[in-house]
Amino acid sequence: MIPKPSKKLTFLGLLKKLGYFKKPTKGIFPLLILILVLLSIYFRSELSSDSNKYTVSEVIDGDTVTIKGIDASVRYLGIDTPEILTEDSPGDPLAEKASDLNRRIVNGKKVRLEFDKQKYDDYGRLLANVFVDNTFVNEEIVRSGLARALIIKPNEKYASRILEAEKQAKGERKGIWGNLSEFNPPPENKRFLIKPSQASRYVGERVVVRGKITDFRKSNKVLVLNMEGDLDLVIFPNSWDNFSFFGIIPEKYYVGEPVEVIGRVKMYKGTPEIIISHPISIRSLS
Repeated sequence: MIPKPSKKLTFLGLLKKLGYFKKPTKGIFPLLILILVLLSIYFRSELSSDSNKYTVSEVIDGDTVTIKGIDASVRYLGIDTPEILTEDSPGDPLAEKASDLNRRIVNGKKVRLEFDKQKYDDYGRLLANVFVDNTFVNEEIVRSGLARALIIKPNEKYASRILEAEKQAKGERKGIWGNLSEFNPPPENKRFLIKPSQASRYVGERVVVRGKITDFRKSNKVLVLNMEGDLDLVIFPNSWDNFSFFGIIPEKYYVGEPVEVIGRVKMYKGTPEIIISHPISIRSLS
């Protein structure tokens, strides 16, 4: 006689054998509640474990890193640090300090990435709030005065914390809120120096431009400083406070003066322009 194959006892079968389906209202519901509680504890521990953290493989600059196992670079949400000097781009003052601080906080360490509503920017970078243990990295860099707050909708989850950190940095005159005379760009920037009349040849590139501010126009939507009739320097209202913090009224402070500007050239209605948002990008040469 061929023996009958033994039946594998399933979880459901075990419940039946234990009699939980005989009295469902008294037996199965307490068990289900217990299972849900245990699953909740399990998943909570998983979310806080190292399996959900990532290792920083390289610090690119003050607000961008690369992560092991992730193809896209990670750009910190809600902040903007000075641009670092590269082979094909001039550097901003304090950019190296911002990069060094970021490196000290995250390089080679495990970080937790927390995303907001928009996950990628136009450059394909992953947008994230970054945490090392209990340190909110985005906030810490702003509090150190080495980044300005840059809140872009719809990613506003930690806006209040970042803005408060910026307020603190301003109050303590740290970093980019310090002494204007100490905002010295890298000496290597001279490689990128152009004349205002050459700006239209460098659309899409970061350059250094020296020239005299000869005119301006202002509305409630924009302030435009014109450099020798060849290049517009654009300051939007959300950046005006960054200048007034230093007692600067741009249309009075810069007009008639020779200046040096660092920024990316764009073309608007046939005229080259550079958008500036902080005095760190423009300095008087007089």
